[in-house]
Amino acid sequence: MSTTPVFCAENQQRLETELELYTPNDAARVCECCAATVKRLADELHLPAIRTVGGVRLFSRHQVTRIQQERERRAIEAAR
Repeated sequence: MSTTPVFCAENQQRLETELELYTPNDAARVCECCAATVKRLADELHLPAIRTVGGVRLFSRHQVTRIQQERERRAIEAAR
């Protein structure tokens, strides 16, 4: 029986990217808003978050980027 390694070289970069997590302050810097806005987005279920044992919210890079792009799109539409 043959098994495939979980952490093969070609999947390492993808795995590291998927596991990249941001704190509320980091996410706020990316989205160009304040940490309270990021927390509000999480409370309103617009930005999925996980919590550490200590209660700190963490956000995936993918989701933060999605929110940032959505905010940019809305700003462009509002400027028209």
